[in-house]
Amino acid sequence: MGVIWTEEQQKVISLRDRNILVSAAAGSGKTAVLVERILSKICDPKKPVDIDRLLIMTFTRAAAGEMKERISAAIDQKLYDNPDNEQLQRQTSLIHNAQITTIDGFCAYIIRNYFHMIDLDPGYRTAEEGELKLLREDVMKEVLEEAYTQKDEKFLNLVECYANGKTDDEIRDMIYKLYDASMSHPFPEEWIEECLRVYQVDNVEELRNTKWMTLLWNAALESISEIEELLEHATHICREIDGPYFYETALESDSFLLKEAKERAAKRDYNGMASLLAAHKYARLSAKKDLNVDEEKKKQVKDLRDTEKYLWKELEEHYFSQSEEHILEALKYCRKPLEGLARITLQFKTAFAAKKREKNVLDFSDMEHFALEILMKKEGEDIIPSTAAKELSARYEEVMVDEYQDSNLVQEMITNLVSGWADGRKNIFMVGDVKQSIYRFRLARPELFMEKYHSYSLEDAKEQRVDLYKNFRSRREVLSSVNYIFRQIMGEDLGGITYDDENALYTGASFPEKEHVVGEKTNDPGNTTEVLLIEKDGEELSEEENGNQTVQEQEALAIAQRIRKMVGNEEVLDKETGRYRKVEYGDIVILLRSATGWAEPFSQVLTSKGIPVYSASRTGYFSAQEVVTLLNYLRVCDNPLQDIPLTGVLHSPIVGCTVQELAILKSRCPDGMLYESLCAYCELEQAELTEEEKCLQEKLCAFQAQLEEMRNLSAYTPVHELILHMLSETGYADYVKAVPGGVQRGANIHMLVEKAMDYEKTSYRGLFNFVRYIEKLQKYEVDFGEVNLADAGSGAVQIMTIHKSKGLEFPVVFAAGMGKQFNFQDINSRFLIHPDMGFGVDVILPEKRLILSAVHKQIIRRQLQRESLGEELRVLYVALTRAKEKLIITGCIGKLPDVCNALSVYMDHEEPLLPMAVRGKARTYWSYILPALARHPAMQELFHEYGITERPAVVCEKENAHFTVHKVTVAELVQGEILGQTDTQMQEKFLKEWDSNRIYDEEVHKLLKKRFSYQYPYAYLRDLPVKVSVSELKKRSWHGENDREEALFSEPDIVPLVPDFVSGGNEEYKGAARGTAYHRLMECLDYTAVDSESQIHKQITALTEAKKMEYEEAQCIRIQDIMTFLHSEIGQRMKKAFEADQLYREQPFVLAQSMKNIEKDWNGEETVLVQGIIDAYFIEDEEIVLVDYKTDKVRKGEEQHLIDLYHTQLEDYAQALERMLQKKVKETCIYSFTLGKMIPV
Repeated sequence: MGVIWTEEQQKVISLRDRNILVSAAAGSGKTAVLVERILSKICDPKKPVDIDRLLIMTFTRAAAGEMKERISAAIDQKLYDNPDNEQLQRQTSLIHNAQITTIDGFCAYIIRNYFHMIDLDPGYRTAEEGELKLLREDVMKEVLEEAYTQKDEKFLNLVECYANGKTDDEIRDMIYKLYDASMSHPFPEEWIEECLRVYQVDNVEELRNTKWMTLLWNAALESISEIEELLEHATHICREIDGPYFYETALESDSFLLKEAKERAAKRDYNGMASLLAAHKYARLSAKKDLNVDEEKKKQVKDLRDTEKYLWKELEEHYFSQSEEHILEALKYCRKPLEGLARITLQFKTAFAAKKREKNVLDFSDMEHFALEILMKKEGEDIIPSTAAKELSARYEEVMVDEYQDSNLVQEMITNLVSGWADGRKNIFMVGDVKQSIYRFRLARPELFMEKYHSYSLEDAKEQRVDLYKNFRSRREVLSSVNYIFRQIMGEDLGGITYDDENALYTGASFPEKEHVVGEKTNDPGNTTEVLLIEKDGEELSEEENGNQTVQEQEALAIAQRIRKMVGNEEVLDKETGRYRKVEYGDIVILLRSATGWAEPFSQVLTSKGIPVYSASRTGYFSAQEVVTLLNYLRVCDNPLQDIPLTGVLHSPIVGCTVQELAILKSRCPDGMLYESLCAYCELEQAELTEEEKCLQEKLCAFQAQLEEMRNLSAYTPVHELILHMLSETGYADYVKAVPGGVQRGANIHMLVEKAMDYEKTSYRGLFNFVRYIEKLQKYEVDFGEVNLADAGSGAVQIMTIHKSKGLEFPVVFAAGMGKQFNFQDINSRFLIHPDMGFGVDVILPEKRLILSAVHKQIIRRQLQRESLGEELRVLYVALTRAKEKLIITGCIGKLPDVCNALSVYMDHEEPLLPMAVRGKARTYWSYILPALARHPAMQELFHEYGITERPAVVCEKENAHFTVHKVTVAELVQGEILGQTDTQMQEKFLKEWDSNRIYDEEVHKLLKKRFSYQYPYAYLRDLPVKVSVSELKKRSWHGENDREEALFSEPDIVPLVPDFVSGGNEEYKGAARGTAYHRLMECLDYTAVDSESQIHKQITALTEAKKMEYEEAQCIRIQDIMTFLHSEIGQRMKKAFEADQLYREQPFVLAQSMKNIEKDWNGEETVLVQGIIDAYFIEDEEIVLVDYKTDKVRKGEEQHLIDLYHTQLEDYAQALERMLQKKVKETCIYSFTLGKMIPV
């Protein structure tokens, strides 16, 4: 039965001749729809399109590969249903050349075909990440040295203001940051110039018209609005019956300030606002006491007012701490150093490009910019498409872009240029979901998607939007939970899109009722979304940054306990059978925001609890012990005067020194570096040493000799060969494979060898540069991740990052680490860059030793923070929408009573979308999730526990979302552990006392007996070969020819003066070598040059020189035997056939034979393939004469013995020839070189 598409999906498939934006929600089947659209275009009866006339771009190579496979499989299926369709037949060959690729792959295609337009060497290669880091460093060093030499005033001003201490690392980082940001723009130089214009403001009027001043007032109004809400809430509490009425006077004073501030904000009076906030003095709260006033309400009002005062203070410090004139002055101070930064960055860009050209390597951003250079040129503000762009545009009927929300400006321009944009055709098909745009760190611009989302029409139009909102992945319980949370936290102001009815998820998947299988009711409470709040007994979560891993371990322990309860008890739908079965470990995934510092402790805790676990988000490649040890050895090879690497090698299994032995080494030879101590210790007289010290000396001397050999080799040996030799000599490769996790460790070592081979393809050479290359990779945190073994994750709980999980689905999802602090490291750095607002820095006055906060930087910081929070929101959305059947949200949380009190403030908020004051200050995922859950009935029990009894406002009621919120305390975790240990001990005791002779259950005993006594009915087939050779058939009943071939004649033991093949002297080689030699000569024998022994001798010599025969084999041949054959009747007939070109030698064949014919005792009807090589046959009177050479040791009168031995083999040969040539075999014979005669068979 065919797929039934929804109305919206059918639109996506069938709409033509327009630009289409498909906003596809998570799990909406966008890939299936995209494939179907491609097929419908290929098979369109009116206007069919060839697959190579479609340009299909995806985000990753894996996605492109999968897309190509799916399209190919779909074409094959359609061709199977309609085999005579010529259009489909053509597509099966065109699919291999179709442009189903990544944007980088397409750029490479453009460059490959049009390299002449940009004067590029077509032999370029794509640089490896590590090589680029080294290259960047080298170029940066040269550029900075040149800049220091030239003593440019602006550059020196930049260094004076922003260099840190005695190094210029800060300057380097600023240049790198600006370079990387600029390369995501189509015109990097223009963008940098535009950024500088922010600092080229000359008067107050210009300042007021800047974009960032508008954003400043937006920020001010947002803070004022939040303050207003706080004041209203505090006043409301004061006016309650038992409220602190005497605080209202102070609140009224604050209301006057609020009113004044609102007026100044409305007039955009910056100086007025600054002076108002600077001059304001807060009225003190009344100290009056009244026993009728509730103390808790007094505290609430105090807290609300403290928050209000903090917001006023923050507003003043960040945005209104100076006058407009001072802001202008600050911008002028920043202008010169930033112009210096722009200039040096452009110099670096030019030098880096030149260095890459010199080495003929490209990186991915080069590919994009070169492709752009090929496709267009800019004249003023106009973009003029090139001839290449016009050619490509004419070639492609439609341009399809998957994951469009992750595009950047360069990619957008390339897409437009190869589409019908230039000649007014609308043929771009874009599909994506802005709610899943999670690659901001790769400079993706989701704004491009949103711009079209708002401008494209939902009605029939040339630029049309289609929304796919149905989710065909998850249960209703999962979707309603996701909708309930995101309706409250995602808005256009944070997250990029309003999560309303248009963007909510709707159930499209149908799950059968469980009662059909297990007799349960349909509404299974087991699918309710769970929230596990793992309490930290008041510890601050940020302590994790100080190396305290208890947060991760505690959460992992709670998850482990939940998994153990779930596996084997709860049920999920089996994808293959369509029936319910018990949850297995392989159904579960744990999703983490970051693998670093989380994946490892989670793996360890789960493993310690007996739960199989596989971490797909590995990071610690360079921290894997076997890799550390090898890298240490390489460092020591390069330079042994390094104490730390040398200690690592000595203490490793390569040398095997204990800590005590290292102490002995250093105490006996304390002078100098460790290597000098080692050399001195090796030279000590043995008489002075104890037995233990002698053993140590032996170890160290062996290592010293080995190291010396490695160091000598390293001068001329490629690094990968050096590593392989090192592994072989030390035996370390065998050691790591033998220890636990050996397969993984072996794969890690193999990966290091591969990395060394990759390094050798770069422009760098030698061990020193390789060590430097690896150190740079570590410095820049280029971690390859431990090798992921194929199928390693099957049957185990998987741990992966949320980014890795994008596009995947799992029956049970643990969204873990909800208490982890967001990483705002980039936002808090000294140099900030925003793609639209340029760059922001602090104002530094070196002569006054002053650092002042720049308002412009604060605005950029706020904007970047908002965008980061929006990104985190989208990451959370991706995490929660991976679940098919069960979603469990977990995280540690500190000071839960305080958190609950803070949440209660928003319980009566009636708007579904929470205020920006809540969402805009999130620091963890709990900061999003818990305020959203505060108004859900599931939280009320927890609130009641902490004395919060207010009734929450009812929101998102139609979602009918169900949650269970469970607080997990340390006491519960400990109790769970104790119970687990008790169960283990009881099981252990039970097994120890098990009586193997006793039958505990008769029924089970019978079942086990029946199963273990089972006999496989086709066991006899294990002896059935798929294919056998003729010689193997012979060996089934006789010893092989090779075992029987021995010396032809017994001759006196004479030392030959000439080679045996000349003299016909004695041979020392076995029959096997003789048989091979005779057969090879007969195969290659030229019958036109066999009139004398010297001619035969020449032929044997020629075969030896041509390496067709070994010299030792040649010595086995008796020329007299060959002459006897040639003078025989059969020899003469074969010579005649040779001259008539009718002689065929060494003819291979394959023949089907019944196994009964091969083995008389065989009972089955099976057939095997018999293969062999026929020595010789010739055609005589249109019939075949078959000849087989034998060198077996036989005596006269034993001819029948040879016939008995080989007649079956020759019958197979004859049968094969008759089938192949359709001619009759009239004669079959054996020629025995031992007897010197032909034997008819």
